Amino acid sequence: MELKGFRELLLKKAANDPTLQTLIDVMKDEIIAEKVLESLEKMARPQASMGRSANAGVTAFGNQMKNKDVEMMRDALAHHVNHYRAALKSGKRDVADQHLNKIIPMMHLAARAGAHSNGQLGLDYVPLEPWETNYTSTERRPETGKLKEGTKGLRRRLNSASRDKNPRSVPDYRYLEMAPHEEHADSKKSSHKGGYPFEEIQLGNPAKIDAKEAYLHLHDVEPQDKFTPHPFDEHPIHEVGEHKQDSMTPEQMEDFATKMQGWHGSEHNAKWMQSVKELHAKDPEAFKVRGKTKAPHHFEGIDLLQQPHAQKAGVDVSALPPELAAKFGNKPAAAPAQTAAPAPAQPEVAPAKPAAALPQEHLANLPPALRAKFGGK
Repeated sequence: MELKGFRELLLKKAANDPTLQTLIDVMKDEIIAEKVLESLEKMARPQASMGRSANAGVTAFGNQMKNKDVEMMRDALAHHVNHYRAALKSGKRDVADQHLNKIIPMMHLAARAGAHSNGQLGLDYVPLEPWETNYTSTERRPETGKLKEGTKGLRRRLNSASRDKNPRSVPDYRYLEMAPHEEHADSKKSSHKGGYPFEEIQLGNPAKIDAKEAYLHLHDVEPQDKFTPHPFDEHPIHEVGEHKQDSMTPEQMEDFATKMQGWHGSEHNAKWMQSVKELHAKDPEAFKVRGKTKAPHHFEGIDLLQQPHAQKAGVDVSALPPELAAKFGNKPAAAPAQTAAPAPAQPEVAPAKPAAALPQEHLANLPPALRAKFGGK
């Protein structure tokens, strides 16, 4: 790879630092290329610009973040993903939804706070938009060409309108339990063809993310009959995290600041710290490697929901080969069990009478096709 021009540009930028110039001058092309690609990858991460939407509360939350706060947040996200999967596997839909409803807002919080954490917190994940399009659809307004309902990714919040009344409504996050919409641009170049890959999420120190050592600790947990909260769910940031800056009152900010000062001495923080100590004491070696290995696919062994547009089109995925079934979701909508009514009896129709023969003098004047019909040779 020829990087002569780029190397010269770096040398100009480092004109005031002789040591850095020497380092650039002797550095191999392969190392420069690796560092450039690494920087571009960081810039392209989906949360890169989300810090701009953070209010003062989220900014303060990020500024004050320490390593143990990062680990607590990662543990909380893993907790909800684990319990969501357990509830799905055991058929407890309501419990699954309660945990799922915590996951996306928490990822969004991490993305916004990370930009203000002074390098303490980072988030890496597969963008949600290809899955979200299952609900929002690819329909466009003919007069403008714009989507009737665009995707929002981590910014998506649920509404109360049912999909029966508005087919582009987003009343739940269950679109993540489907295959990605095949007409979304990212789907065509992505290797992810099934349900959303929660196992790809990394949350932690940016250096750990770069080293692939900040995965969520995903594992099987015992299913619960009701929602099981995590101590981080009681953090005061949740009271103000979703507010727009211009809607927050001085009283709200003062209350938040007071609660933030008392958080590390709270019973909820103490409860989590105790659980961490117990886990470490139980198996120190296993505790040390948490997050350093990516878990198997989240939806392995779980039937996907059928995509609305596939269901509308009447696609019976059970009759499709595996590679196409994965495209639409592998759980067809149940058809009502019924036997088709027998067709009504049709009245007997008498056979058509042959056409009357015409005299030979008339047949001779007819075209060949009609002549054959009326007995001509």
